[in-house]
Amino acid sequence: MRPAAAVVLTAALAACALAPASSGADSFTPVRLNISVAPVARLRAPLRVTVGVSADPGVLDGSEGPMRIGVKLAGECGGNFQTTPGDTLLNAQLDPQPATGRAYAATARGSGRPSAYGVQTVCVYLEDTDVGRVYANSESDTVAVSRPCTAQANRYQAAERALTRARRRLRRARRGSARRRARRTVARDERWAARDRRAARRACGRGVAL
Repeated sequence: MRPAAAVVLTAALAACALAPASSGADSFTPVRLNISVAPVARLRAPLRVTVGVSADPGVLDGSEGPMRIGVKLAGECGGNFQTTPGDTLLNAQLDPQPATGRAYAATARGSGRPSAYGVQTVCVYLEDTDVGRVYANSESDTVAVSRPCTAQANRYQAAERALTRARRRLRRARRGSARRRARRTVARDERWAARDRRAARRACGRGVAL
């Protein structure tokens, strides 16, 4: 399992008295998870995930230890973050922690690198890390780690590296004939890089970083 990349976590406590239209009070979903992740991913390339957490007043009062949000990409979700095998996308402690009797809202962002091809589940857990209680979880989102996307994106990256080398040679060229050859190479590599970028975007979709 690869460690998750750097995580940025921000949290804000909602006011005690909320207007009815914005309170989000719902006895069936007192804790809500809003997950944003690309539906397609590249093998061993960063996959970003954002999770918004919101809870009604008092719902998180029973926590005994630090509250954490964890996300793994797995073939099958387990009962909690620790027992789920897979690639970690996010594992962060909420800061600040929920305040007694208050509504809560937080947003966590992280990334990890998928290690296997195929359609995998995004397993999300909001947990009390001291007692292992899971306050909320989600397995409704999936990500397809795509061979075509990975291959086309790798080809585009190789074309970009070739273009960078060609531009460097052009900057260093001094003689007229050498500069003409270098300009032709740059023009050719620009066409190839543009072609490969279009192919990668078709294979990966708009949500994948190339």
